[in-house]
Amino acid sequence: MIPNRRLPVRLLLAFSLLLLPAAAGAQEVYNYSVGLFGSIGGSFDADPGNDLSNTGFQVNLGYVTEPSTHLVLRAGRLGLDKSDFFGSLSDAEMKYVTLGGEYRYHESVYDSGVFVAIGGYRLEGDAGSRRSTQDSWGVSVGATGELPIRRWLGIQAEISGHYVNFREAQFFGMAQGGIVLHF
Repeated sequence: MIPNRRLPVRLLLAFSLLLLPAAAGAQEVYNYSVGLFGSIGGSFDADPGNDLSNTGFQVNLGYVTEPSTHLVLRAGRLGLDKSDFFGSLSDAEMKYVTLGGEYRYHESVYDSGVFVAIGGYRLEGDAGSRRSTQDSWGVSVGATGELPIRRWLGIQAEISGHYVNFREAQFFGMAQGGIVLHF
């Protein structure tokens, strides 16, 4: 009788051993990532200054919370001085820091993902003879794609839309591209 009681336990153990390779394959091969990007973008609704060819940079700091799920801090600067004026400001720039969740889809050659984030935004520029600063909370959504080169290195691109309640403009769009390091 005793061998029959152990049979279900042995079958369960053997079945769970078969699942181990699948569980190991679903894990990320890194815990942290750092991305360095060049940016292009601007505002859709600034008048004047609705130019999407402004340049800047962005730094991403990512942490893998679960397989295919990342927590990413994005910090960047976008110069808004391609046109002479951005609304009523000249020599304008936007700085931002966002924190959000990113969900990744693993494809055969590349990884793609979507993200949603909230953050703090600052718009600075010259308003006549004084420097003007506006601070606001904002929301961003976007899509990202990464082409792995090595286990620790990849080329990444992302596009994002931002809603920020500034007096000069509220809707911004950006595209970034650069390298990402994983460790």
